[in-house]
Amino acid sequence: MSDGSNPTDAAAAFAERAEAEYGETIRHLVAFGSAVRGDDRDVHSEAELLLVLEDTEPERDLEALAREIGLEHGTVLSVHVLPADRYEEQTDHEFVERAFAEGEVYV
Repeated sequence: MSDGSNPTDAAAAFAERAEAEYGETIRHLVAFGSAVRGDDRDVHSEAELLLVLEDTEPERDLEALAREIGLEHGTVLSVHVLPADRYEEQTDHEFVERAFAEGEVYV
């Protein structure tokens, strides 16, 4: 585990590994929330990840990858999965808009 947890580093590491292993199914990957903005620097660092997936079959594998990388970086990575067809219907949903507006877009 890293001494100084950095949610942005953890999110970038997750994005790199997730794209390498599951890139064909990931339409969007966005890290967002107070930790990514730099607002949250207490003992418990956390970053939220929005994954828009063409195929949700690897959802559990991606959640496990987030836990693994989170442990490596001393950061909690919370994964929110949205199937691509539901994303198309909800692009104007407050949650989705906030993620893209304030987040770091990796894919």
